Amino acid sequence: MRFSLVFISLGLVAICGLIPFSIYGQDSTGVEEQLEKAFEELDPEETDLTGEQLTQFLEDLAANPVNINRGKLDDLLQIPGINLKIARAILEYRDTKPFESKEELLEVSGIGPATYRRMRPYVTIGRSGERFRDMYLRPEYWLSNRRVEVFSRYQRDLQEREGYIRPDSLGGYLGSPMKYYHRIRMNSNHLSMNLTQEKDAGEPLNGVTDFDFTSGHIALLDNGKLNELVVGDYSLSFGQGLVLWSGGAFGKGREVVGTISKNERGIKPYTSAQETDFFRGVAASYGNKIELTGFYSERPRTASVTGVDTTRFPTSTGFHRTNNELSRKNNIYQMTTGGRLRVDSPIGLVGVTGYYNRFSSYITKGTLLSSAYDYEGREHSVVGIDYRGLIRNSFLFSEFARSENGGYGGISGIETPLGDNTELALAYRNYQKDFQSFIASGFGEQSSGPQNEEGFYIGLRHIINQKVILSGYFDQYQFAAPRFGTSQSTGGFDVLALGEIDFKRDLNVYVLVRSEIKDEEYIVLNQIGNEEIRLGQEKRSSIRTNFEYQVSPSVRMRSRVEVVRNKAAGEDWETGFLIYQDLRIEPIRKLRIDGRVTLFDTDSFNTRVYQFESDLLYVMSNTVLYDQGQRAYVSLKYDATSFMDIWFKYGITIFEDRQLISSGLNEIQGNIRNSLGFQVRLSF
Repeated sequence: MRFSLVFISLGLVAICGLIPFSIYGQDSTGVEEQLEKAFEELDPEETDLTGEQLTQFLEDLAANPVNINRGKLDDLLQIPGINLKIARAILEYRDTKPFESKEELLEVSGIGPATYRRMRPYVTIGRSGERFRDMYLRPEYWLSNRRVEVFSRYQRDLQEREGYIRPDSLGGYLGSPMKYYHRIRMNSNHLSMNLTQEKDAGEPLNGVTDFDFTSGHIALLDNGKLNELVVGDYSLSFGQGLVLWSGGAFGKGREVVGTISKNERGIKPYTSAQETDFFRGVAASYGNKIELTGFYSERPRTASVTGVDTTRFPTSTGFHRTNNELSRKNNIYQMTTGGRLRVDSPIGLVGVTGYYNRFSSYITKGTLLSSAYDYEGREHSVVGIDYRGLIRNSFLFSEFARSENGGYGGISGIETPLGDNTELALAYRNYQKDFQSFIASGFGEQSSGPQNEEGFYIGLRHIINQKVILSGYFDQYQFAAPRFGTSQSTGGFDVLALGEIDFKRDLNVYVLVRSEIKDEEYIVLNQIGNEEIRLGQEKRSSIRTNFEYQVSPSVRMRSRVEVVRNKAAGEDWETGFLIYQDLRIEPIRKLRIDGRVTLFDTDSFNTRVYQFESDLLYVMSNTVLYDQGQRAYVSLKYDATSFMDIWFKYGITIFEDRQLISSGLNEIQGNIRNSLGFQVRLSF
C-alpha cells in the first residue's frame, strides 16, 4: 500500500485559501530552556535523530498549550514535568473549582516552583466548555481555533567543502550547499493538515516536486471518542518506549526527577523533516477509559546492498548527495502494523502494545562482535505490557517486552516525595543482549535501542529554601555483550550533581559537576612486540559555573566557564576549557537579538565541550567544540508584521591550531568555518 502525498498538498492549498486571518503568537523562551536542559549534556551525535522531533513537539505544544480547565488526562500527560500523579491531582482540583490563573497550579498537590517553571510554557486557562461540540457537520466545528503556518528555511555553510569541488564521477556532491526546508500547515482543535519538504546540503533539487524528502498528513483530532485518525505520516509513542517510540524523549540530564519515566504521546501527526523515524499509512485511536489503537505503515527505506536480495539494516542519515547514495535511495520497503489496548483502571493505566514488521529484503547483521545479537531476517515482532499507577503519594511505572527471537527487556521505577521539599526517583532497567526492538527508545546509557544494558538509576532533588535547590543522580550500568569498540562485557557509572541559587529574582547561578567512569579497551605491545588488548577505564569529569542575570526586562546576560578532564584507557589525563559571554536584548517589543562569543581550548576530541545555541525555529543546535579557537554567533527574531516572523542566524568558528577542518567530502581548506540561516514564517 503506497500512500501518495499529493492530495494532502492540494487540500492544504485549498483550505488555506478559504480561511480568514486569525493572528496568534508564540513565546518560545521557556521551550528553549527545556531543550537546553535536556540536550546540552549529551553528545550532539546522540541527539541528531530525535532532537529535531522533540524540539518541534515542544514548540508546537507551546504554540497550542493545553487548557488545564478542559484537557483530558492524556492531554495533561503531554506536558513536561507532569506525571500521572500530578495529572490526577489537577483533575481533582478543577472538579472543585476551575483554574482562574496558571499560577494557581502551585496550589495543586505535587507541583512546586521547579515543576511549575517546567510546565508553564505549555498550559493555558480557558473556559471549561467547548463551542460546537459534536456539531461535526458545521464548518465552525472543524475550523475553530484554526491556525495556518507557511514558512521556508534556508541554511548553508559559507566555506566550500571537498564534496562540492570533487566531480560527480569521483563521488562528489550532486547538488548545491544550500539546505532548504519548506512547510505548510493548518491545524485547529479537531483537524490537522501538513506538507513538509526538505533538501539537505549537497542533494540535487530540480523543481518543486523534486525535494529529496516530502512528508504530509491529514488528521482528525479529539472528535468525541475518536481521539486521532491520521492518514499520511505519523509518529507512535507508547508505554515506556520498549516496544514502540518515535519522536524523541527526555533522558539523563539536569532534570534528575521526572525524566526517567515516559508519558506516552500515542499517535501524533508527523511534521518533522527527520527522514527515518516515522510511519506512513493510517493510524487511529478510539475510546476513553478503554482506548484501542491500530495502525498500518508501509514506506521505502535506504540500505546498503550486501548481496542479491540482501541488505544491511536501513540507514538513519537520510542523505542522498552522491551517485552512490542515490543508487541506494528507497531500495527496500518496510511494512509495520500493530496496535495497542490501554485501560484506565482504578489501579492505574495498563497497556498492551505489539507490532509485526516485514522488510522487502533480507536484513543481514554486521560482522563486528558488537553486532552479534543484532536483528537479522525479513520478519520481526515485539509485544509488551506497561503500567503507570499511584500508591498514595508515589508514582510507579514499568514496562516489560519480548521480541520474536525470545529476548526480553524491562524497566521499572518509582518517583516519590520524601517530605515536603525532597523528591526521589529510582529505576531499574534490564534489556537483554538478544532483545531486539528497533522501533523503540528506552531510558538508558546508550543512544541506540534498548538492548544489551542493565542499570540502576537514583535521582534526588531537594529544595533547601526558595532560593536554593540541590539535585543529582547516580547511574550504574553494565553491558553483558560487546558494544561498539569492545570485545567483552563492560560497565561503568555516571554521576551528576547540580546546585542552583537564585540570589534574587533577576540573578541565577548554578554549578554543575559531572563524572563518568566506564570500561574501555586499549592496545599495548607485549614483550615480543605483538599487540595485546587490555581492559582499562576511561574517566571523564567536568565542572561548569553558569551565571544568568536579567539586567532589565529587555536585557539578559549569561556567562559560563567549564573545565573538562578526560583520561582515556591507557592514556594520560587531558584537559578542555570553555568560556563564553552571552547577551540577549530586545531593543523593541518585536525584535529579539541573541549573541555569544566563546573561547575554547581542548587537548583533543576526548575533551570536547558542548554548548546549546539559540537558532531558527524548530532547529536543534547543540554545538561540539574541540582543539583551540573561538566561536561567535548572532541570531535574531523579528515580528515584521502581525502575521510574519523573520529569523536569522550567522555563526563563525575560527581555529587557532589547524588549517584543515573535518575530512573526506566534508573537508574544508583553512581554519574558518561559518554558516548562516534565514527563515520566514507566515502565521494566519
